[in-house]
Amino acid sequence: MEAFITEIPGAVKLYNWFGHWPAFHDAEIVSLTLNREGPSLLRVHTWHQTNRVNVQGQFVIEKPCIVSFLMEEIHDLKLAGFSPQNVISELLLRQAESGIEIAMGDCFGLAGSITAARLTIQFEPAALPVQ
Repeated sequence: MEAFITEIPGAVKLYNWFGHWPAFHDAEIVSLTLNREGPSLLRVHTWHQTNRVNVQGQFVIEKPCIVSFLMEEIHDLKLAGFSPQNVISELLLRQAESGIEIAMGDCFGLAGSITAARLTIQFEPAALPVQ
């Protein structure tokens, strides 16, 4: 985990939940709310995929949660695609000149990047995704 991420409120708690920084591979964007004034919110359903396999031959997943990225003062955004299900290949946090960039890798549906002056991370346990 890059040093600047530990300065984001809530980031260390998320790290401790998983025991590592999540890659958000195959995570689903649950919602994105953009506000001109006040905070905007990106909610992502993610989990930890183990290397164990169940009787159906699928990887066992643990610790499902909804991660909320509360963004203040959005400076830039580049978004493409949208569908009833919006799966991303990854989610990266990058230090940007004007704050923090959230980069969402393209898989199916919504993808792109959002740059905000400030970011807060919250999460709550969730149901396992349907496999």
